[in-house]
Amino acid sequence: MTTRTLIILISALVIFSLLAILGQQEQQPANADAVVFLPTLKDSLDEINRIELVGAGGEMIATLNRGVEGWSIMERDNYPADSQKIRHTLLSLAEAKILEAKTSNPEWHDRLGVEAIENTNAGGISVSLAGADTLVNIILGNTVGDNQAYIRQVDESQSYLIDRDPRVGGSVTDWLDTEVLAIARERIQRITITHPDGEALTVFKEDTEQANFTVDSIPAGRELQYDSVANVIGNVLSNLNLQDVALRADDDTPVTVTEFRTFGGLIITAESIEREENAWVAFRASYESPSQLIGEEGSSTQETALGVEAEARELNQRLNNWRYHVATYQADQISRRMSALLSPLPDES
Repeated sequence: MTTRTLIILISALVIFSLLAILGQQEQQPANADAVVFLPTLKDSLDEINRIELVGAGGEMIATLNRGVEGWSIMERDNYPADSQKIRHTLLSLAEAKILEAKTSNPEWHDRLGVEAIENTNAGGISVSLAGADTLVNIILGNTVGDNQAYIRQVDESQSYLIDRDPRVGGSVTDWLDTEVLAIARERIQRITITHPDGEALTVFKEDTEQANFTVDSIPAGRELQYDSVANVIGNVLSNLNLQDVALRADDDTPVTVTEFRTFGGLIITAESIEREENAWVAFRASYESPSQLIGEEGSSTQETALGVEAEARELNQRLNNWRYHVATYQADQISRRMSALLSPLPDES
């Protein structure tokens, strides 16, 4: 091996070693000795019972209140809030450490999104945390990468880069508990959809082992697009999430009524309407003893019946007062028509 080759190999080894060290430094978490941005907050989290989020121009985004039954959103008639999201935000703020002090010049705050929230073009969100002895008021600005953000206390001009992203969103709907229903398709026995014009569609299963829903009363000369075409209707309640929510209001608007019956006797009735090009659905839950349980019942069957009846009461209590804005594709399945399941008519020519 020549001297020149040896020098090249040693140089390459040094370079690779330096790159490895730099890579390790980049992967290491923030300095454990870094200063916590809100040092007293972590010990006061249990005291917080109100969170206010305000956007540009001082416009209120959401007011979150904690009561006996958990967190709720005042701007949505105290509908339940997403407790996991609130927990993430509070812990992120409580554990956030300062990575770097940034500008203290108010004229440059807008570059970081931490300018005064009263500014109509403000880029950040004001976050206020209130409790018996706790009051935090900060402005959360632009995010950096996946898990960093600029931040500033409202009554201070100094801004910072912190090692957390509290993810406060920018809309009241970001804080809603989005799950409406989670009823597995395997439980569904029969679905009947009745439209305001009188058209009705019924799909059903004879037993829980049946793979595909049977479509009742297919017109003569027509056939299903494919054998499992109705399964998506039976699956719609398995992961039904809201996009917005409002108090249920009785009116004279014609609605599509969809009844979902389970093998265990749970009945979910959906009433669908369209408002301002958005799909809204209201739900009721009830229980009716299924035919296969009539007669002598063993203890296990009785326990199942009692469980389903209790489930219906709980669902009805939770759903009955509300109307949900759901995704269009889910609303389409709840209000399906027979023609959407069938192959096109043959060309008469």
